[in-house]
Amino acid sequence: MKATVLLLLVPLAALAQTDLHYEAENARLLGATRIAYENPEGTGRAWVTGFTQATDAIEFTITVPNAGDYQLDLTYSADGDKNIPVSIGDNFTGSRRLPKTTGFETRTYGRVPLVAGDNLLRIGTDWGYTDIDSIQLKPAAPPVPFQLRPQPVTPNASLETRQLYTRLTREFGRRTFSGQHESDTRKPTRLDQLAALTDGAAPAILGLDLQLYSQAWTNPERTGATELALDWALKCHGIVTLSWHWLSPFGGAEPAWNSFSTDKTTFDASRITDETSPEYAAIIVDLDLIAAQLKRLQAADVPVLWRPLHEAEGRWFWWGAHGPETTKALYRLMFDRFTKFHHLDSLIWVWTTTDNNDAPDWYPGDDYVDIIATDLYAPEGTHGDFSAVFDRLRELYHGHKPIALGECGALPVLTDRAPWLWFLVWDDNLVRPAVNAHVVIADTYRATRVLRLPDLQTNVTVSP
Repeated sequence: MKATVLLLLVPLAALAQTDLHYEAENARLLGATRIAYENPEGTGRAWVTGFTQATDAIEFTITVPNAGDYQLDLTYSADGDKNIPVSIGDNFTGSRRLPKTTGFETRTYGRVPLVAGDNLLRIGTDWGYTDIDSIQLKPAAPPVPFQLRPQPVTPNASLETRQLYTRLTREFGRRTFSGQHESDTRKPTRLDQLAALTDGAAPAILGLDLQLYSQAWTNPERTGATELALDWALKCHGIVTLSWHWLSPFGGAEPAWNSFSTDKTTFDASRITDETSPEYAAIIVDLDLIAAQLKRLQAADVPVLWRPLHEAEGRWFWWGAHGPETTKALYRLMFDRFTKFHHLDSLIWVWTTTDNNDAPDWYPGDDYVDIIATDLYAPEGTHGDFSAVFDRLRELYHGHKPIALGECGALPVLTDRAPWLWFLVWDDNLVRPAVNAHVVIADTYRATRVLRLPDLQTNVTVSP
C-alpha cells in the first residue's frame, strides 16, 4: 500500500529516463521453466520456455531509482492468443491476453507500479505454452482521465435511480462498495457467513440472479430472488445488483437450469434480427417475464444495478455464441424493450467486459451503458489490486464509465491505482480459505476505503 501512495505522488518527469532491458535467461527459473537456444548446440538466441503448469514462472529483480508507474513490454513467442499473468512482489496486477506471434514479437503488457530500489517482477503461467525472450520497462504515460456523465442512460430515470447513480459516481475513485452474491435464495447463507467472519459486517451490495424466471423453467417454484431483493432494499436499505443466467428460450438440453451454456442449447440468437422468427418471439416472451420482476422492484422505488448478458465475449453462454454483432443487437433490443415498452426507469445498466483488445467490438455503446464491469477470478492463493486490468479497461473505454468488479473470487487489494467502484464476491468463494483467507475478509471489511451496509444511510440529493 505504501508503494501505491508513492506512485501517485511522483510526477512522470521525475522517473528514470533510461529504458530497462532484462533477458529472460538471466531471470530466476521456477517450476519446469528452462532455457532454450536458437541452435541445438546451445548457441545463438536464448529464451525461456516450459510455461505449462501454474507453478511455472520466471522472476526478475528490477532496480529503478524512482518510484512510479512503468510501461512493461514483453518480447515473446506464442502459437495462439495467450493470457500472461504478471505480479509485482505479492501484488497480482492481472493476466493480459496477448496475441499469437510469428516468431518473437514485442507487445505492451501495461503499467506496473515499481518502488525505488529493487522490485520482484514475476511472469507466471495462465494459458501456458508461451516462450519469453526478454522484458523492457520505461516510464509510463499518465492514464486516461475519467470523464463521467452526470445522469444515467435510462431515459427519465427515477429519482431513486438518479440518487444511486450520483452516489456511485461521487464515491468512484475514493471508496469501494462491498458486495456479496447469494445463489441459494431459498436458504440464503452467505450474509450470515460473512457476518461470522467479520464480527457482524454486512455488504453494501447484495447480488442475486433472475435465472429461474426464464420461460424455460417450468417448475412453478421460483427462486425467491425478487422477494429477497425487496427485503434487502426495503428492510436493510442495501443496494441490489441483478444478473441473469438466461435459460435458453428454446432448444435447451435437460436439465433446463443450465441451458444458458452454449453447449447445452441449439438456440440461434443471430435470428433475432428477423422479427418474424420464432427466436425473436421467444426472446420477447423472456424479456417480458423479467420486466415483470423488475417492475415489482420499481413499484417499491428500488433501483437496480442491472447486469445482463455477462461474459458474452467468452462465447460460453448462448448470448455470446454468435459473436459481437448478435450480442449487441440483443442488448439493445432489451434496453429498448425495457425502457420504451415497459417504461422501466429504475435500472442502472452494467456491461460486463474483459480487458482484451477486441472487447470494444462487443460494446453496446456509451448511450446504453452506465458502468463497465469485469468478472475476475485470480488463481487460488493469489491476491492483488488487479491494476493492469483496471488500467486497460480505463483505456479501452476512454475513461467514460466507472469500473467495477462485477464478479470476483479473491477479494481485491484496494488501492488508489485501481479504485474499483465495487467488488462482488461470487457465492461460495467467500468461504473457500484457499481463495479468501478469513483474515483477508476481516481486514477488507475493516478498511476505511470500503463502504459497508451502514455507510449507505447518508442521504444523497440530486437536482430535479
